[in-house]
Amino acid sequence: MVRLIPLLLVTPAALATRSNPECRPEGPIFPRPRHLNQSDTFRDALDKLTATFDAAFHGEIRTGWDLRNVSLSMAVVGLDQTQPSEPLWEYHRLAPGNVNGTKSLDRHSQYLIGSVSKVVTDALLLKSGVNPDDAVTKHVPALDNETSLIDWSQISLRALGGHLAGIPPNYGFSEYHYLKAWFEALGFPPINDTDYPPCGVIGLNQECTRQQFLSGMLSSNPVAAPQSRPVYSNIAFTLLAYALEAHTGGKNYSTLLRELLTGPLNMSSTMPSPGNDSLAVIPPGESTWGSSYGDNTPGGGLVSTLADLSTFVHAILARDPALGLTETQVREWLQPRSFAGSRSSFVGLPWEIFRPEPGHTVTIHSKGGAAYGYIARIALLDEYGVGLVILMAGGQDAVTDVFDVAVSVLVPAVDEAAREQAEREYVGHFAGDTNNMQVPVSATTELDGTSLRLTGLYRNGTDILASLQEVAQVTLFGFLPSMRLTGVVRMYPAEVERTTVLPNGREVVEEDWRLLLEMELQSEAELPGKGLSRHDCLAWSLSDWIHYGGEPADGLVFVRDAPTGSVLGLDAPFLRSGTMDKS
Repeated sequence: MVRLIPLLLVTPAALATRSNPECRPEGPIFPRPRHLNQSDTFRDALDKLTATFDAAFHGEIRTGWDLRNVSLSMAVVGLDQTQPSEPLWEYHRLAPGNVNGTKSLDRHSQYLIGSVSKVVTDALLLKSGVNPDDAVTKHVPALDNETSLIDWSQISLRALGGHLAGIPPNYGFSEYHYLKAWFEALGFPPINDTDYPPCGVIGLNQECTRQQFLSGMLSSNPVAAPQSRPVYSNIAFTLLAYALEAHTGGKNYSTLLRELLTGPLNMSSTMPSPGNDSLAVIPPGESTWGSSYGDNTPGGGLVSTLADLSTFVHAILARDPALGLTETQVREWLQPRSFAGSRSSFVGLPWEIFRPEPGHTVTIHSKGGAAYGYIARIALLDEYGVGLVILMAGGQDAVTDVFDVAVSVLVPAVDEAAREQAEREYVGHFAGDTNNMQVPVSATTELDGTSLRLTGLYRNGTDILASLQEVAQVTLFGFLPSMRLTGVVRMYPAEVERTTVLPNGREVVEEDWRLLLEMELQSEAELPGKGLSRHDCLAWSLSDWIHYGGEPADGLVFVRDAPTGSVLGLDAPFLRSGTMDKS
């Protein structure tokens, strides 16, 4: 009598991977591509980017931008670049209308980066040693006031850094005194100047002191309940800086920035505004270049360069120890924190996470920022080990177009490079003799349009894949007779690896992969709503359910040469196969 697993609580919708090929374990389909600069596909994509932007700025492609006033510095960042500050590809264009600032645009030229500053501030939050789940009132006790309209005791530092505090975007700055007469002409009731906030109102009063700002927080209205939905907030990052200052014994934001981030990563040109006029890209007309943002700096007042932001993006992608965060901390940092009103959009800390359609799911962690006359964006394609940096002056309407061009060209290219590497290294025939015990074992892998597949696995002449199908059908799906295994076995990297040294002295990397048995739902029902759940994927709940002698029957290990990354063999620990050599 076969005993069924009693605690496997999944719905048939979770298993319909045949009708929904995107139902797979979360994460990359293939390992990050190595040596991208040696990939013809990737180099062709970079050439296409250059040609496209050249044509755009020469007026050969209609853009709708004021080309005379648009300056651009842009980079593609990758793990293979020689130096963190020297991207794989960069593009610069100094607007003909620029008469002030630098006359020679390069990766060291300075731009205002607006709210990209928020990512930097969240990095300080994670590096400071403070508990991000502390209530803000623990570190800013002035907010612990029963008269406050916002219950600050329910708002954590993490909520502030991830736009989940439910507090307003601004204080004072959302008002424009010089528009008062226009509002009245539109039918709004007359008001007195005393009805405005006492500070920060453009055209009426001065920048808020810390005391005025904190007092204003007690009279501000909540926008949403904490943790209920994202509400974009600049003032959240001012409060974060106050909290970090208190936690570190009085170190101000500039000091923390230098000690925790820009010093260790050698980002010497990333600083609170104002920057260096002689290095600056200063757009024609009015801009906020040269302004001091004061206590608003953590949310949007930093100056930086393409070199520095390339270094920052590279450090995140590479899990660089100089970043001061462990690999696990970086992975946690990149997790989404909230839905954002769209099936393709999510909010992180403070990432603006986007999953474009169509095609297979690709996650883009980006952060945009704007200052008057400037627009900036950084983006991570973490599963591929690739990032983007876009800095613009005088072209605030152009950044979305530039970003879309870059993503539409890069994503297919790096995906194809990853597939080419997978076909070259992971596809093939593997054979051995179970740790020299004269019992032959072999495996065969192939690549289709979806993923890597395990197409053969034999031990002593027995078809182990067929055996796995039978075991899974009885144990996992015996209580769901409508489920049928298709016979297709897919393989996905688990992003877990170990470096070890073989008895012969060779250093290798053991790279864990997991199998997913493809299945389909058979139903003759003609009830309303049939097929509704086909996009509800719970395949993530199916890993590691079947074991044999303490080893997971869905676990395989590729063995790679540590110096070169080349795949040497494949191990099936549940078969006690030892390493099957690649032929």
